[in-house]
Amino acid sequence: MTNSLSVYNLLEAREDCDLCLVGGVYRRRTAAFVGPTAEDALRALGIDAAYIGANGILDGDVSTSNMEEGRIQQLALSKADSRYLIAASSRIGRRYFCPPLPARGLSLHNDAQIILGNKDEAILGYD
Repeated sequence: MTNSLSVYNLLEAREDCDLCLVGGVYRRRTAAFVGPTAEDALRALGIDAAYIGANGILDGDVSTSNMEEGRIQQLALSKADSRYLIAASSRIGRRYFCPPLPARGLSLHNDAQIILGNKDEAILGYD
C-alpha cells in the first residue's frame, strides 16, 4: 500500500506483488495522496513495514516540509512493525516545518541500521 503515485507507477508492472494506492487529496508537488481520506485508509490496516522520505535530518529530529504529509507519515510509522526512513545525504543538517518522527530511536550508531544504496541515499531503520 502506498500514498505515492510515483511508487505506484514504479511497482505497478510487477506481477509478484499486490499493490494498493491510497486515495485522498493529490499533492502534485510530491505526487502523494494526503488528507483525511488517505489517513482513514491507513487507520483501517495493519502495516508490516513503513518506508517514508524526509526533507531534513537535524539534531536527532526528522522533518518534512508539509504538515499533511507529516501526519500521514506519523500515522504509518505509528502502525508499522518496522519503520524505515529513506533520505538523500543532502538532507542531513537541514530542518523543515513538520517533524514526522519522534526523536527517540534516531541513533545512528547502535539501534539504527544504515543501508547505503549509493553515495547519496540511505535507508535508516528505527526501533
